[in-house]
Amino acid sequence: MKRITICAATILISTYVQAQSLNLNHVRRDFNKGVKNEDLCEKYYKTLEKEADTPIEKGYEAAFHMFMAKHTSNPLKKMSYFNGGKKLLEKQITNNPNNVELRFIRLCIQYYVPSYLGYSSKVEEDKTFVMNNLYKMPDEDTKDIIYNYLKGAKMYNEDELALLGR
Repeated sequence: MKRITICAATILISTYVQAQSLNLNHVRRDFNKGVKNEDLCEKYYKTLEKEADTPIEKGYEAAFHMFMAKHTSNPLKKMSYFNGGKKLLEKQITNNPNNVELRFIRLCIQYYVPSYLGYSSKVEEDKTFVMNNLYKMPDEDTKDIIYNYLKGAKMYNEDELALLGR
């Protein structure tokens, strides 16, 4: 009987751990929902904080870190979340300046963040970089997610969208 209980517990724990593992495609798909949905944001924030290894994963970790600022009423926590995420994202971009996905993440955040936070100096640079380099991404699914997000965000005019979507 004891063996069955241990076996069942092991299966439950391993199922839980697998369910919590990082799925970057889900993170990408839900990226724009993290600002609005506190539960989703907290889920990704915690998962990414534990499991993010690659620069892109750390970029999304930074984004969800900043999104957490939206879901707290404490002004000090808001600034801590935002500044911590900003620092992490900037570090990833400094180390990987030609990574389209990292520049996309920063573009989206800087485009929508309130101007009083003073984090918008790279909007035009990132917008141009993403427009001129998205087509070079080898992963078609990721490219489609980014393109569709940007198309819906109305950051680009029709001519720019044509270049973005090539």
